[in-house]
Amino acid sequence: MPRFSIVTPTFNTPAAALKSCISSVLKQQFQDWEWCIVDDASTEPHVYRMLSKAARRDKRIRISHRSQNGGIVAASQDAVDMALGEFVVLLDHDDLLHSEALLAVDQRLKTDPTIDYLYTDEDKIDNNGNHYDVFKKPSFDPLRLAGQNYCCHLSVFRSTLLDHIGGFRAGFEGSQDYDLILRATEKARTVAHIPRVLYHWRAIPGSAATQLDAKPYALDAALRAVRAHLERTGSASEVAQLPNGYVAVKPKASTQPKVSIVIPTRGDTKRVWGTYTCLVENAVAGIIRHTTYSNFEVVVVHDYKDGQPVFPIQLGDDSRITVVPYQAPFNFSDKCNVGVKHSTGDVIVLLNDDIQIINGDWLDVFVAMLEYPGVGMVGPMLLLEDGRIQSAGHTNIPTPHNLGTGLSSNNPGSFGMFALTRRVSGVTAACAAIPRSIYEELGGFSIDFPACFNDLDFCYKLTESGRHIVWTPLVRLYHFESLTRDPTVQPHEMQMLERRWKRMFGKEDYTRQSA
Repeated sequence: MPRFSIVTPTFNTPAAALKSCISSVLKQQFQDWEWCIVDDASTEPHVYRMLSKAARRDKRIRISHRSQNGGIVAASQDAVDMALGEFVVLLDHDDLLHSEALLAVDQRLKTDPTIDYLYTDEDKIDNNGNHYDVFKKPSFDPLRLAGQNYCCHLSVFRSTLLDHIGGFRAGFEGSQDYDLILRATEKARTVAHIPRVLYHWRAIPGSAATQLDAKPYALDAALRAVRAHLERTGSASEVAQLPNGYVAVKPKASTQPKVSIVIPTRGDTKRVWGTYTCLVENAVAGIIRHTTYSNFEVVVVHDYKDGQPVFPIQLGDDSRITVVPYQAPFNFSDKCNVGVKHSTGDVIVLLNDDIQIINGDWLDVFVAMLEYPGVGMVGPMLLLEDGRIQSAGHTNIPTPHNLGTGLSSNNPGSFGMFALTRRVSGVTAACAAIPRSIYEELGGFSIDFPACFNDLDFCYKLTESGRHIVWTPLVRLYHFESLTRDPTVQPHEMQMLERRWKRMFGKEDYTRQSA
């Protein structure tokens, strides 16, 4: 039994592309493979000649010719049915494998006998042999996968897993790989990622690699594949096609826990959109007026001095609002902890006073996303006063910083990173939802970080506890950044962060994107 069965359906493949594809397989440094090719009744005579010549050259190449054209799903499944290998490797008829692809996959598989599905990084190649659009993919992220078939190429499946899930399915033409990957990852014991470009996706005019609307039926099939996936996994969600071809998945919460919105404030008044505004009054008024989620409270931690507020505020007489006087020297972390201590909710939402909500269902989305397995923290897309992105989550590469700052909020980002709900290295405490149990388990925010990096410190603690952090563009809020304090990072703050967490800087995370 061979280690790998490469499976490829062909149909009227351009001669030059087919020649390159064949060459890339024959150049594999790892030799324990077979290649199962199903020609789907090609009408171009060169396809038969070239495949026959390849099979004569290497007996590991096995060819089957369909008498009638059955389409991509039928031909792909015929190729899988031919396979005798321990693992099945998907290769499109005009694409290329890196010469070390199978070698690298074999080496990774040997490190963990429970790997049932594996994917690698990829790039595109044009007809002149130029490589571009390197996609350095994140670690496995089922939330992102529900919005985008980011695993795609190269995909490797354990044969017994394919037998178990039933292989390719009719009705998903154009997104048959996506449907297969979704079903495989639902059942796989372990999903692995090799952070190397081992697959070259050929981009020709009219192909899905170059043109989103080249195959509109594929977008419809992708939407149906995601809906079927959510039904199988028991996720109650609204699903919609995005203009950029991705899928928006908005989950619905199964319960309505009480949410405590904790807002530290001094009570400052600043100029916002040309009008002098008390920031916390504006934030709280927007929450009370627009939030659709009913089971919440607002806990405002307000700076006092000598028994009097530093700046008086008027928040109204809504019974859901509590004001907690804070008379100690400024320490944002301590103020958050004090607010949590005086709150009663099962979910904590930390919120800066310079925030203004945009969509009323923001808490509905946060609560639903905290129900995802392993998720310990959720954050939104934060927008600057002019509508550009202030933060789309944190990355550790090369050092900790916000993603997307200053870019258009309509920009989907590299490979959809600003359009998709996904796991990230961290989110800013300007707005973050955390289960109370996790906040308390991790000891809350460290008072050693009174101004900067308290959120990074907490995110690192949460990540090392084995939980995931999720960022979503489904919630958008204005963040009138640093209107209430000096944003300058002091040297001792960076030194303390490095002493605690330097090992996390530059570490591979969920935000690897294009080179």
